[in-house]
Amino acid sequence: MISRHKHYIKTALVTGGVEGIGRAVVLRLVDDGFRIAINYKDAKTKNYAELLAENLRKKNADFMIIKADISQEKQVREMMRIIKNRFGGLDVVVNNAGINQTEIFAKLDLRRFNDVLQTNLFGSVLVTKHALPLLKKSNDPRIIFISSVNSFIGSPHRAAYIVSKSGILGLSRALAAELAPKILVNTVVPGYIDTKMFHKFSRGPVGEKIKKIPLGRIGRPEEVASVVSFLCFQDASYITGQCIHVNGGLYFS
Repeated sequence: MISRHKHYIKTALVTGGVEGIGRAVVLRLVDDGFRIAINYKDAKTKNYAELLAENLRKKNADFMIIKADISQEKQVREMMRIIKNRFGGLDVVVNNAGINQTEIFAKLDLRRFNDVLQTNLFGSVLVTKHALPLLKKSNDPRIIFISSVNSFIGSPHRAAYIVSKSGILGLSRALAAELAPKILVNTVVPGYIDTKMFHKFSRGPVGEKIKKIPLGRIGRPEEVASVVSFLCFQDASYITGQCIHVNGGLYFS
């Protein structure tokens, strides 16, 4: 494994990093030479965590996997303590963790609505807040959020998810202004990506969705990970406060 960094090995935290887009980001950053802290939520994704760990050991990666519910501040604080003790610092945070719910708005269950916001939006707030002391000591710190194309095109029965992912856009822009010039903050906005979540919550045949995409296919998690990787390096040193779309032309910004 050869690091692309000229002077030191960077360390990244990827939340929700054991499956889907998060997993692809982890594998890409490991190939880029990063040390990686990988977060997962609970026993439901433990098997994915174990499979990823096996894969990373074969790559001789320097990694750690941390179970933590990012909607719980105490657990987030403990996760940062573990990262600091193991790696000494943090250079990149990828706020990827997210959950979804489908529900008719007229029959809205506020508890379920709040669960989505607590993880997707407030979880990202907590992770970023408690990562800042480590990021401020980095020579080249970056914060990257993962939003969703649904924040731009809308989708029925997904109000909680869209509200949370739209909030991410505002959070990213606010932090880009507040943390400049030291910390660069950007958002990657995936379109329809071939993940378990997409297929679980997709309304109607996938073929009908593909017809709406000029490139004629859904995206791969690795294509999102490539953009995240780009934002971590010096080539992206003049980019902050931006939303970068990876959607095959489904939405033109």
